[in-house]
This record gives sequence, structure tokens and C-alpha cells, in this order.
Amino acid sequence: MFGFTDYAEYRTNEQDLDRRAEQSRVARERKEIARRQAAEHRTAERAAEHAGRAKAAGTARPRVA
Repeated sequence: MFGFTDYAEYRTNEQDLDRRAEQSRVARERKEIARRQAAEHRTAERAAEHAGRAKAAGTARPRVA
């Protein structure tokens, strides 16, 4: 059976593969969460920067009426 000498060795290998797959899944989820949080952080920074520029531009230039 797949080059294994006995079922116990096969089962141990399967459990190891399952454990590795689970660790990979958790790592991918953590990476995705970190990526999403970084994107939200960048968006918030850009919005604050844009608001600051708009406010500065509004006070720096007098309006002609």
C-alpha cells in the first residue's frame, strides 16, 4: 500500500500530511488577515492625508467671489 510496510506507518504519514495541510491553511489565513489589515490601514492613512491636504488647500488659497 503506497510503499508503506504497514498500516500504522501509512496512518502516521497521513496524519503528518493532515497536520501540515492544517498548518498551511492557518498560515494562509493569517497572511490574508494581515494583508487585509494593512490595506485598511493604508486606506485610512490616505483618507487622513487627503483630508489634511484638502483642509490646507482650503485655507491657503483665498477664494475669489
